Amino acid sequence: MQETPKEQPNEVSDIFKKQEPSEQKEQTQKPLNEEKPVAPEKGGKFLTFVLDLALNLLIVFGLVYIIQTFIASPFKVFGPSMCDTLNNLNNECQQGYGEYIIVNKLIYKDFFGWSLSQPDRGDIIVFHPPHTQEQFYIKRIIGIPGDTIKLIDGNVFLFNEDYPTGYELPEEYLNENNKGKTNPSTNRETSFSVPDDQYFVLGDNRNESTDSRSCFRDAFQGGCRGEEAYFLPRANIEGKAWVVLWPLNHIRVLPQADY
Repeated sequence: MQETPKEQPNEVSDIFKKQEPSEQKEQTQKPLNEEKPVAPEKGGKFLTFVLDLALNLLIVFGLVYIIQTFIASPFKVFGPSMCDTLNNLNNECQQGYGEYIIVNKLIYKDFFGWSLSQPDRGDIIVFHPPHTQEQFYIKRIIGIPGDTIKLIDGNVFLFNEDYPTGYELPEEYLNENNKGKTNPSTNRETSFSVPDDQYFVLGDNRNESTDSRSCFRDAFQGGCRGEEAYFLPRANIEGKAWVVLWPLNHIRVLPQADY
């Protein structure tokens, strides 16, 4: 009786094909001693969140501090001394707090002897008066170093190298109640020669402004005390009044007086 020959694999690859299932099974088996991944603790996530929040707040407050110290800062105008230019709301000059403005502090900053601009005639500035660092005033620069300012018949005259015989300032920002009424203070001084690094400033509401004429003191504070008390030191200037932000219907860029 003739035996039926057993089937032989035709190719070597057939051998490996037959072994594949068992190999895959072995590969899918995981070692019994394999460690499971450990989930991070909830406390660690919270600590990371707190540190991240603290870092972000530090950056934000740092940027705010840099901006307000060196670039620009808000300022709330108090009192009637700059009416009608500022604090004239609903055709009424405010006796207390009124408009919010932005003060450009960068424009006068000294960078190793260089600055974007120097304080000039006509600029509205925010500053500390010479007699205290605890208060802020807002006035307009009238005289710069080298100028002599004279009050003549209620008007303001400028004397310097360009105007040796005098030049009457065209103060178009004065309202009808103040035109021709820039009178001396109780000390009756009418001529002011501005020293180096100092400025002569007046409020636009001349009848209700405590300014260079009275050495930045009202009558109850005793007025002027010394010749240079009439003038504002350059170092006391905080910045230039730039933009009115509030009330919304009064938003505007403050115009520059040119004389």
